[in-house]
Amino acid sequence: MTPIQRFKRQLAAQQLLDPEVTVIVAVSTGVDSMALLTLLEQLPSQQRPQLIVAHVNHHLRVQSQTEAAYLTKYCQQHQLTLRLADWPVSAHPQTGIEAAARQFRYAFFGQLMLATNATAVLTAHHANDQAETYLMKLARGGDLAQLVGIQTARPFYTGRLVRPLLAWSKHQLREYAQAQKVTWFEDATNADIELTRNRLRHRVVPELTQLNPAFLEHVASYERQLQQLLRAQAEMVAVLLPTVMAPEKQLKVAAWQQLPSSWQLPVLKAWLAQVTNRPVSQLKLGPVAHWVQSLQLPTGQLTLNRDWQLSKAAGLIAIQPLKKRVKKLRPVEKNMVDLNQWQKITATQVVGVFERAPRATSQPFPVTDEDWPLQWRPWQANDLVQLKGGGHQKVRRILIDQKVPVAQRASVQVLVNAHDVVLWVVGHKFSYRQPTTATRTVFLALKHTELKGAHLKR
Repeated sequence: MTPIQRFKRQLAAQQLLDPEVTVIVAVSTGVDSMALLTLLEQLPSQQRPQLIVAHVNHHLRVQSQTEAAYLTKYCQQHQLTLRLADWPVSAHPQTGIEAAARQFRYAFFGQLMLATNATAVLTAHHANDQAETYLMKLARGGDLAQLVGIQTARPFYTGRLVRPLLAWSKHQLREYAQAQKVTWFEDATNADIELTRNRLRHRVVPELTQLNPAFLEHVASYERQLQQLLRAQAEMVAVLLPTVMAPEKQLKVAAWQQLPSSWQLPVLKAWLAQVTNRPVSQLKLGPVAHWVQSLQLPTGQLTLNRDWQLSKAAGLIAIQPLKKRVKKLRPVEKNMVDLNQWQKITATQVVGVFERAPRATSQPFPVTDEDWPLQWRPWQANDLVQLKGGGHQKVRRILIDQKVPVAQRASVQVLVNAHDVVLWVVGHKFSYRQPTTATRTVFLALKHTELKGAHLKR
């Protein structure tokens, strides 16, 4: 099969082999997008869609102007419609410039789609891009559903965003471009291995491809399998969810507990997402599930996020919106710990509970399954800290002894377990606990303020 035959098959699958259809081709003048443009131009006239070439001059490199000028001349010579957009230096942000550039670029494509009634925007993402995306998501961790890679097609403005080259490797595109004597420009920043994607591109992916030449094909296969599994899970959850929901959308705890254990978390996640209209992270799901089925806490409330809280009573869990408050947190308010994530709890303190120490000053702390969920809250008058000798010390006395100004004491936060036992007076003192009693060890960490030697006090 020739490259053009292969490309025609991919476009046909997206119903884009039609001269009555208009498509926007995103062209950066790199080898990938120039190869895509050349493939489109080689389609037979009776099958080739109407082409609109879209290019953004980001003014991020010295050669940006040269590239825009080249593409302008190229489109004139090939009788192609060209639409240019300019992203001036004055609009560049101080940080996050890559994300901002992408946002500007895709907004331009969307506006162009609306103006031209185009059916699709075509981009030149390929198999190596897919592999890099997978590896980056694997390294970051998180929800399995977030591991989904670049999609061949997805909705975009009034049409679709289509990537017809996802089955092509970078090497294949370069070979095709060389065979067709295509002119392209190399982006010098692509060689900067300080950037994560570039390190994967130049070091990791080549090593894995050398280890197994079929690596890119395997990634594509994993993507298809993951999509199928997620679809199957969604279909099963749609069947199970109504069996655990009360008429007012509460969760029936007993019915949920009777589900097969492997389906409890997916159903709980789907229920939370349906009622709050917001996805729930996998890291937060475990503590919520533990709270839902805890026999020691048959009633109570749990803050899910800044907008919602859970309320448990009479075997039902309800989701209620949190009332917005302008004033500072009252002593009764709690915020659930998001494991392995930094959380801002005061104007100057960012804290976290981690499975691996995020910094050298992190404090290892033994915990049991009965501790979960952990929560942050302001300290209260009767709060006590466990001492190594077996006694206790009031949090109030700790703050006095450490000469914390009276005006600052109200803002001090504590970490408590599911039974409201203080584990840490943030920034001041940790409770003592025998390591042998632990199910596992977590690490308590604080940044933006000093620990003041508190990690040495017991």
